Amino acid sequence: MTADGLFVYGTLREGGANHAWLQRTHPEGRTRAWVAGRLFHLPAGYPALVPGAEPGGPPPGPGWVRGDFVGYEDETDLDCALADLDPLEGVEEGLFTREVLPVVLEGGHRFKAWAYVFHVERLPRLEREAVEIQDGDWAPYL
Repeated sequence: MTADGLFVYGTLREGGANHAWLQRTHPEGRTRAWVAGRLFHLPAGYPALVPGAEPGGPPPGPGWVRGDFVGYEDETDLDCALADLDPLEGVEEGLFTREVLPVVLEGGHRFKAWAYVFHVERLPRLEREAVEIQDGDWAPYL
């Protein structure tokens, strides 16, 4: 599956604990963006995105998760960045999965981006054990 970049919404964002890890992947730039879904703050101290259907209205608003769209020079650079970030995100252990999601950039342009997410089957446990972030923006926790 192809993607135009990476969507980050938690510790990889500027100000987050793992932003330096993202920076070492040499991104070409970033811009404010949103994906459809729900966002939770986990007891472990980091967020989890559960993708969902696109809401009726444009972002920001209910049903949208705020993050950054991160671009790379080309597909090879993006693949190298993902190979570096997958271990941090616990992909092999099944903590997060990496999926291509539609993103809406500030200004309304639409792209596809890789994002580290929790599968929807984990939603009942998240609803019991995590705090849902109603406005979809994890920045206050940064």
